[in-house]
Amino acid sequence: MAATLDSDYLRASVGSVLAAGIAETVAEQPDDPVGYLAQFLLKSVADDKASKEVAVLKKEDAVAVEKVQAAAAEAQAKVSEKEAAMVVQLEKEDARLDSLLENSKSSDEVFMAVLSYVRARTGASGYVMLTDLSEKIMPKKLPAPAPAAEGEAAEGEAAEGEAPPEPPPPVEGEGEPPEPRVPFKPTAIEYVAATSSDESLLIGKSLTRPASSEGEEGDDAPPPVSGVGEGVTFTSIDDFVAGGAKVLHVPEAVANRSVKFWYMPRLGAYVCAPFSDYEGDVCGVLGFDTLGLERAFTAAEIGLIEKLAERTGATLLRIEEGLADKHHALMETLTTAYPKGEAGFPAHTPAEGESPIDAAKGALALPAAALAELAALPADSPAAGWEHLETRRKLPEAYLLALKGVLALTSPSVAADMAAATWDGIKEAKQLGELMWFPELFKALSEFDVMAGAGGEGWSVAKQMATELSTAPEEGAPPKEALAADASLLLGKVLCDWLLAACELYTKKVEADEAAAAAAAPPEEGAPPEEAQE
Repeated sequence: MAATLDSDYLRASVGSVLAAGIAETVAEQPDDPVGYLAQFLLKSVADDKASKEVAVLKKEDAVAVEKVQAAAAEAQAKVSEKEAAMVVQLEKEDARLDSLLENSKSSDEVFMAVLSYVRARTGASGYVMLTDLSEKIMPKKLPAPAPAAEGEAAEGEAAEGEAPPEPPPPVEGEGEPPEPRVPFKPTAIEYVAATSSDESLLIGKSLTRPASSEGEEGDDAPPPVSGVGEGVTFTSIDDFVAGGAKVLHVPEAVANRSVKFWYMPRLGAYVCAPFSDYEGDVCGVLGFDTLGLERAFTAAEIGLIEKLAERTGATLLRIEEGLADKHHALMETLTTAYPKGEAGFPAHTPAEGESPIDAAKGALALPAAALAELAALPADSPAAGWEHLETRRKLPEAYLLALKGVLALTSPSVAADMAAATWDGIKEAKQLGELMWFPELFKALSEFDVMAGAGGEGWSVAKQMATELSTAPEEGAPPKEALAADASLLLGKVLCDWLLAACELYTKKVEADEAAAAAAAPPEEGAPPEEAQE
């Protein structure tokens, strides 16, 4: 039994190797068969050991490769996750910008949306500069021609089977090509918006165009002399108007003497992109800088800013178009309520024997009636929108004087502040709810009772504004004449006429009150008695 077990053991453990060695020895028939077999067996053992070591190494290598691949996959996943998060963030920022621009109702909302967007995308500081282009009122949109009925020829077309109508005879001067429109050339820019860190530093500041070395302009005029921090943005505007580059990039701002530094010069870049109005005139410029970041703008960022300038102009155009529609609707309503005839605007003609007070009341009733019509407009009427006036950055002098006068009378709590108030100050006070505003203001003016003592402490300011409106400077006409000459200022004209008439009535009332008081007063002691009347 033991021999059997031993033979089984040998066959299982060394039988195959020993058999192979014996077969190899027989085949080779070496001189020393025992030694040859011994060497074969030793080599077999070494080969088997090496094979096992190689297998272990291969397994370890495979495990190492798997770990490396897993680490690389994890790293790639993190990169992909970060990139995906960045894409999602950019999409959110783009969607937010789209929403803000689509819902913007004023230029200030547009500017802040664009500045905050670029700040988030690039880290750059931004600001908006408006040129000295006067604020325009877009022309009224003409209604589309009505389609011709079936079988009916449209105006100017021939019906089927008929000869085409003869063209109208030429009018002298027609047919000649119109003179090319000269684009506006800005001479100044003003900072009106900025990212939060630059608001206090920039808003309200302005730059003027550098003068040419000869002081002349024209085809042969020398290029402008760029002073220190004066000319680079105007260069951008001129290139834009000439049909050249839409964006100007200064990679090293500190090296360009024409770049204006409002604070300490720092390393970084400056880029600006003009935007235009409906006639193609440059009305403003978007400006951004990487001062302190010490880097230039990338090509992708420059392309982004170029598109943003175009979108800014397009969005402002959309807003102005809507505001202009409301303005024209208001002017049509006012023109009907306060028509200007050949003899001018409505005026009260005193009847024979009419008292000065009644005559003043009649003069006040005319503009008051027009204002009553505005107060009665439904809230959804196109003419009931005052946003066009409220969004103007500047107001003509006479318009501002008239508005300050009526506000002093209808908002007595701030009457003392009205004399020195600016248009920006009035808009701020309106937002704070400190002033009576449209349409409540129209209603208050239409029902204003001078004889009952309305106006309170506001009369001194109102009379001051009325005096300034009616006083001519050394050269030129009184400010109020500007309101009568410009049809777009008709609301200002109505407010001015109301203010002048109200002040006149107030003066007559004070005179009458003083006369009545004097008549009712007892005679002074020692004064001779009045002679009896027959």
